[in-house]
Amino acid sequence: MFLTCSIRRKLFVQFALVIVMVVMMASSAIVGLVSYRGVVADLKYSINDAPRKADLIAAIDVLFEPLSMQPRENAQHEPEVFAAFQHTQFRLALNRSKDGIRVFLKRLDELPPHSIPPETYTLLRTNVVHAIELMENLHPQLIDPQERSHVAGIMLQRLVALHQFVNGIPDPFEVFVPRLAEAEQNLRVCLNLVIASSIIAFGLFLAVMGFSNVWIFEPIKTLHKAARRVANGDFQYRAELNSGDEMNELADVFNQITAQFYQIKQDLDRKVQEKTTALIRSERLAGVGFLASGVAHEINNPLHVISTVADSLEMQAMTVLADVPEADRETFTKYLGMIQTEAFRCQEITEKLLSFARGQEVSRADTDLTRLTREVVGMVSHLGKFSDRHIKVLTDEPIRAEVNAGEIKQVVLNMISNALEAMDSGGTLEIELTQMKCHAYLTFRDDGCGLTEDVQKHLFDPFFTQRKGGGGTGLGLSISHRIVQDHNGGIDAYSAGPGKGTTFRIRIPKKVQQTSLEESSYEETSFHAA
Repeated sequence: MFLTCSIRRKLFVQFALVIVMVVMMASSAIVGLVSYRGVVADLKYSINDAPRKADLIAAIDVLFEPLSMQPRENAQHEPEVFAAFQHTQFRLALNRSKDGIRVFLKRLDELPPHSIPPETYTLLRTNVVHAIELMENLHPQLIDPQERSHVAGIMLQRLVALHQFVNGIPDPFEVFVPRLAEAEQNLRVCLNLVIASSIIAFGLFLAVMGFSNVWIFEPIKTLHKAARRVANGDFQYRAELNSGDEMNELADVFNQITAQFYQIKQDLDRKVQEKTTALIRSERLAGVGFLASGVAHEINNPLHVISTVADSLEMQAMTVLADVPEADRETFTKYLGMIQTEAFRCQEITEKLLSFARGQEVSRADTDLTRLTREVVGMVSHLGKFSDRHIKVLTDEPIRAEVNAGEIKQVVLNMISNALEAMDSGGTLEIELTQMKCHAYLTFRDDGCGLTEDVQKHLFDPFFTQRKGGGGTGLGLSISHRIVQDHNGGIDAYSAGPGKGTTFRIRIPKKVQQTSLEESSYEETSFHAA
């Protein structure tokens, strides 16, 4: 889990890899330089300071020439003169030989330990020293003409033996050949080390770049892409990260903000849609009101004439029908009374239409909604058309609210009428009245045909009807919705689907101008959840 905790730790890992690369490259370079310096030092020493067997042989060979000198047969030299000359030449050659041998032995002493076997070194030094000492001791006898030949022979034999011995020992200079090979091997090893460390360093560099891409650049790219998608309006897009670090937390916060934006957008769209629907419904109701106002005004005048003429006929009936049989006079009077009654009834209806169209204020008073509902149920229960349906009022205690009794009675009547129309024979409508602190509730539950989603959207639109056989004007629920809204209340409809019945819930404030948003929200949530 170390690599999935935070960006700080991931950067620490990358910096550690970079440090490892630098250390590897520096170490390999240092090792290579040290090895190269050792090779250069060995070569320099072997060239300038190493003892050479050829120098020693040359120093020994210098002594052969004066010892090998012989007088010419026709030369007119006395033996003493030639012996003195040979002695002089040998002494000079011996000095040169001693100088060369001294330099060789000095360089031999400066050789590194174990460069040549110790016994060979000791034997070489002993033989050379003894040979030189022999030469030192014998060369004065060369001046004697009688002893010269014999001494020169002994010295030559000793020099030949020393020469052969020196030729038989290894050349100290050759000691540096394996050291040079070893240095070359070390150089190759160092070169391979540098190459291997360079390859590893390059691999680590690629790993650092890969980690940087996976841990930093890719998350930033993903967040940038998500931000652009959201900025273009795609609020359902989510940034998917599984890095387990701050980038992941940032992506989670970004997704939460995007989800909140999407929810707010959905709520705003829903509210705009609801307000648009309400405006359309208001426009339709305004048109209905305008039409109703015109129709009611146009019908009211003929009705007024009819009622006036009927009153005039009633006043003149006794005079005009004085000679008419009693049975005909009663029939005339009966029909005339029906004309007056129906004319006044039509006038009352048109007045209500005018009142609805004008939207004028109506008086409201404290009303027992339970009693009002039972009165409407009592009137509807006498209709023979719906005698095979059952209506049950589940509430007995009084539920009171300040309402316009006539308008609420119309709303209840419309609710009952729609429910009875939606049910088949034997269906049951249950009416329940409840109350809370600020509101009274009227709930109508039927087991009728139910509602589809599309029907629920247009349920309160004017002229929208789903009654069997195409009957109805489609204004009942629109007018009811308008009346309830005028009372600062609301109507909610719910249906599980076609054939599963429908439930209407009406919410009315108990007091005029009294609302409770908290209570209303709670009840609406409870209603839809049920």
